[in-house]
Amino acid sequence: MAGLFDTFTVASRGLNVQQGAINTTAHNIANANTVGYSRQRAVIETTRPFGGMSKFDSCGPGQIGTGAQITSIMRIRDTFIDYQVRNETSKLGNYQVTSEFLSQIEDIFGEPSDSGIQTLFSEFYSSFQELAKTPDKTSARTVALQKASALADALNHTYTQLEKKMTDAQELLQQNVTDINSMLDQINDLNQQISKVSAVGQTPNDLMDRRDVLLDNLSSMFGITIEKDVRETINLKVEGYPAYGVNIDNLVNSKPNTDYTRFSYVKGVEYAKNADGTVDTSKLEVEYYPLGDSNSVPKKITISGTADELKDLKSSLEQNRILIADQDGVVGTPDSVTGDTTMSVDDLNKATFKMYQYDKNVNNVDPKDIKGEVAGNQSAQDLIKGYMSELDKMAAALAYSVNAIQTGNDGSGNTLTDANGNEFESIFVNGDGSTSDDGINAKNITVNKNLIKDVSKLNCSSTNDAGEKNGDRAQAIADLLTTKINLSELNDVNELDRKKFFDKAGISLDTNGISIEGSKDGKTVHNYYKDMISQLGTKAQEANRKVANQSEVILKNLELQRISVSGVSIDEEMTNLIQFQHSYSANAKMISTIDELLDVVINGLKR
Repeated sequence: MAGLFDTFTVASRGLNVQQGAINTTAHNIANANTVGYSRQRAVIETTRPFGGMSKFDSCGPGQIGTGAQITSIMRIRDTFIDYQVRNETSKLGNYQVTSEFLSQIEDIFGEPSDSGIQTLFSEFYSSFQELAKTPDKTSARTVALQKASALADALNHTYTQLEKKMTDAQELLQQNVTDINSMLDQINDLNQQISKVSAVGQTPNDLMDRRDVLLDNLSSMFGITIEKDVRETINLKVEGYPAYGVNIDNLVNSKPNTDYTRFSYVKGVEYAKNADGTVDTSKLEVEYYPLGDSNSVPKKITISGTADELKDLKSSLEQNRILIADQDGVVGTPDSVTGDTTMSVDDLNKATFKMYQYDKNVNNVDPKDIKGEVAGNQSAQDLIKGYMSELDKMAAALAYSVNAIQTGNDGSGNTLTDANGNEFESIFVNGDGSTSDDGINAKNITVNKNLIKDVSKLNCSSTNDAGEKNGDRAQAIADLLTTKINLSELNDVNELDRKKFFDKAGISLDTNGISIEGSKDGKTVHNYYKDMISQLGTKAQEANRKVANQSEVILKNLELQRISVSGVSIDEEMTNLIQFQHSYSANAKMISTIDELLDVVINGLKR
């Protein structure tokens, strides 16, 4: 049977165990307000007892306990709740970016307002309605051209603001790239530290907490997939990849001296130029910042392909802006001399980090199936590009239809001249100083300066005799308010001319060259714009609703669940502290008692 010294050892162990439990409690209390800290608990188990397996064992009739020990410090964490939090955080990241950009786009259009495009459209048509009544009055002509200028200026300004917003989205993407690479480097470093600590039998709880905080932050950028590896390390991948036939290597280095993936940012995409300065549409040059560092020297990739292939690739790169690279941020295999890279269209497509695929139809943009701020920024560019395209269509429809009535020419070759034999000039042209409307769009639409200088050149009548006999042409322009045009067919507005516009829009100039016969299936330009604004408002409301639902309901509840499991409760810790304090005191009393007994045995037997 055990002696007093054995009992002393049991009490001593108990004292150490309670001291360890008190230390763990103190650590919990100290980190009660530390972001990402997980409550820890000392796992106390009995030590190996004395005594054999048989009743004939010399140690006694049975096993005798030898006390307790702390086998580990457990981190209280629910991995399933972590998964749910990160999954919903990824969704929220996308919803927030989409909501913010939709709100900013709404501000740019500023509808409804007295100075908005919708009002200016109405005022433009009304001014020509008034001009039709008094075509001989210079004041009426001046007002009509002023309203045309105001409408053109509004289209220019709105388009320019959308371009700036596109630049904002691209700058955010670049910031996303640097943030992602920074977080991945930190996770990678923590992964190595965790592996080393675990290898010697210790549990790196605080290091794993820091890693989990970074994983939470990273999940706001894109969906992540976490796979556990040996010694508490993890393998980290982008959720949903491989995609488009490309596989992204592990984002963190769970084993020393292995490859891992990082991301680089596309600075610019341009067609190559020949020696004489002309554009070579068979080659594309891509400049990118390794690891998204704008202070570094940009590297260049040259791609050869067909005109259509390179056009699609250019659109994809300009929107997605992120390239899958090695740990140094290098894409492909650079030339050993120049440092530049040559790649095929297919290879660069695979190296493009696409969390969202470009959709030319702005009305199809829906953020419900994509996750993270990266996808949100990429889809935001799609949204902005879509609204820029819609403005281009409306500007082209306005300009070509008005100019056809003004000149009596739908682009088929028939021309109308004034009494002096001079061709009538277009009202809307494609830039200051121009007299042509070829390739007209929302950015370059402007009113012909020649007409502003001499308003008598404005063609209001159905005749070309000296003087204005009536206001039929002015009335025909006013009637465009109710003329349906098939704007959805107007793709690649910059490549249009007046004839191509009439062919695609499903409209025609009547035999007199005055009024326009509308399309059966289209919409009026005015209504097309109103519908676009209405859809924008609906999308903005839906995005705001998703943000509120995601952050205030789903994610908040999940975070509360995680806190209830992993968070530190001061009341609970104080209760534990009292419990461990009493146990500590009891073990100390046991040592004191054994000391007295030993004194009796050692000193008392002398008497």
